[in-house]
Amino acid sequence: MHRTTRIKITELNPHLMCALCGGYFIDATTIVECLHSFCKTCIVRYLETNKYCPMCDVQVHKTRPLLSIRSDKTLQDIVYKLVPGLFKDEMKRRRDFYAAYPLADVPNGSNEDRGEVSEQDKGNLTDDETVSLSIEFYEGIRDENRGTIENGNIEKDKKNSMRFLRCPAAMTIMHLAKFLRNKMDVPPKYKVEVLYEDEPLKEYYTLMDITYIYPWRRNGPLPLKYRVQPACKRLKLSSQLPNSECTNTSGASECESVSDKAHSPATLPATTSSSLPSPVTPSHGSPSSNITTKMQNCS
Repeated sequence: MHRTTRIKITELNPHLMCALCGGYFIDATTIVECLHSFCKTCIVRYLETNKYCPMCDVQVHKTRPLLSIRSDKTLQDIVYKLVPGLFKDEMKRRRDFYAAYPLADVPNGSNEDRGEVSEQDKGNLTDDETVSLSIEFYEGIRDENRGTIENGNIEKDKKNSMRFLRCPAAMTIMHLAKFLRNKMDVPPKYKVEVLYEDEPLKEYYTLMDITYIYPWRRNGPLPLKYRVQPACKRLKLSSQLPNSECTNTSGASECESVSDKAHSPATLPATTSSSLPSPVTPSHGSPSSNITTKMQNCS
């Protein structure tokens, strides 16, 4: 099974930081000619006196370089989701700025431009935030060949309504599955699997990962489901086969052939007589004796 590789945020910094100011992107803006991205204020100030990209020296525009830059909302959302606390700090700086300079407020500006958008409205989560979720039994396509689980508590919980929990955003699916196992007294021979809609979730996913991967917009509790299935049994290969299990092929047992191959000719016990014909004294009926008889007849 393939496992998703988890990397550090520092390894992604070259793709998330502005080359002009050295900080993370704020209002990420991309040059359409070379697709290099910068902060909006940084690139606008730079293009007031330059007409070339600060990274690759590609000409942005001959006369009006500001026409060749575009706001990159997707990149900015990625930066806000990957860098904890960046969106919250940026919104606070904008509110403080417009509070100190009321005349600088733009009439047609959005709430995000004024810093009036919270992380809840934006859909961003932090590790220390609490997530409300609902958990219920998954009533999918049941396999009749597998049968039902012989446990009264589990069968009783299936019939009950959904449960509501408040959990840290950094909690993993593995911890949630362990909580359900202990709550319902699931036997060790069964495994508890957590799903979002009909898709099983990885054990190392956090609740924050789920909110970013799946379309949940905080208009209600995070809807999760669970199911209980028999655990997969792992086959153990024995290192040595017993003598009774050796198969007999071509009139000789396999164990005997293996034991014969294990000994080298040098370690074989010496015998006074050999059943093999000697090359010096050919036996009757051997190819060498037949050739000698034919030569005498020819002479």
